[in-house]
Amino acid sequence: MPSPALTHPTLAHDRDAPKTVHFAPAVIHSRWPTHDEDEIAAVVDVLRSGRVNALCHGDRCRTFEQSFAAMCAMPHALSVSNGTVALELALRVLGIDAGDEVIVTARSFVASASCVITCGAKPVFADVDPVSQNLTAQSIAAVLTPRTRAIIVVHLGGFPAAMDEIMVLAEAYGLKVIEDCAQAHGARFHGQPVGSFGDVAAFSFCTDKIMSTGGEGGMLVLRTRAQWEKAWSLSNHGKDFTKAHLPGGGAFRWIHDDFGSNCRMTEMQAAIGSIQLAKLPGWTATRRRNAGILLETLGGLLNLRLVQPPGECDHAYYAFYAFTPTDPPHSAAFRDRIVAQMNDAGMPCQSGSCPEIYREQAFLAAGHTPKQSLPIARQLGQTSIKLPVDQTLAPREMQEIGRTLAGILKAECE
Repeated sequence: MPSPALTHPTLAHDRDAPKTVHFAPAVIHSRWPTHDEDEIAAVVDVLRSGRVNALCHGDRCRTFEQSFAAMCAMPHALSVSNGTVALELALRVLGIDAGDEVIVTARSFVASASCVITCGAKPVFADVDPVSQNLTAQSIAAVLTPRTRAIIVVHLGGFPAAMDEIMVLAEAYGLKVIEDCAQAHGARFHGQPVGSFGDVAAFSFCTDKIMSTGGEGGMLVLRTRAQWEKAWSLSNHGKDFTKAHLPGGGAFRWIHDDFGSNCRMTEMQAAIGSIQLAKLPGWTATRRRNAGILLETLGGLLNLRLVQPPGECDHAYYAFYAFTPTDPPHSAAFRDRIVAQMNDAGMPCQSGSCPEIYREQAFLAAGHTPKQSLPIARQLGQTSIKLPVDQTLAPREMQEIGRTLAGILKAECE
């Protein structure tokens, strides 16, 4: 499908009028997820084969798991129904239970913290770094208590957290580390894949993620065989892996040694995932190219803070983040006005991830809130602008997105 005709902004210069940018009609939007013909054909092949279930058949899921584990430089992986389930399984595999505290980020999707509550433990919110928007060793140390048992480290937007310092801290205090890589497929820190630093890692293949397995899907990456068998059991109604795989001859067997649920991925989803995994390096290169176009187009603006990842970070660019000024009158209202003008101009633009998860009513009602608002998380929530950079967007579309945002921001300076 050809790209829509692109237009340029014209600025309103009436001194008495509000600062507004007028646009000729134009619409640019991400077309992700878009499933290529080879992915569609693979799904059709699975359906025609009748081998659709991971427990009864499982060839596609096992292949996907092996390839994904290799990509993460980890020995084991388990495909699951979604990224939220992957986080919950990670906590249960590590033995997190009632009375335990788990340090979580204030800024992420709600599941990065709610998974702790569903496991019966207590989430403890820590502030984030103003550049990466991630937890740091310093922000984690500030909220440690004798009851802390684990840390969930989110690589927000595909920007790798500083895992070297976090792992040193975790080892010093005997803490388990779960990496939430839902938005970070293909990211690296000091050349090492995200998902390979902690004890376990959770990935998401939900509809808009860097990889998207037909609307839902997730992967749990694990360091030991014992962890993998525990996760497999919990994903299969508590079955014991060894007992479940003994020859049965059709007779009934007592094989449920634990309580679990059904967390399995389907064979159709795994077929998509395996094909997309081979495409991931090219997709990542395109996302970085598109982010580079925005960095170039938006550079030099006085009322926009850009983030250039340091050399040790290979950003996956699930999304591109930039930030409006923090000083009055440049507040959340200013940012919201910019986002609204971008949307009115037909440009894809959002405010970004949840800034302070603990302000959701569920956490307020349960009393899972810090004593004081976390200042950096709040500031980022008031100033962040999120733009798409996925592989469905052509360079000229990225240039138009950047030029439109630049025009709006320049008008605000007049």
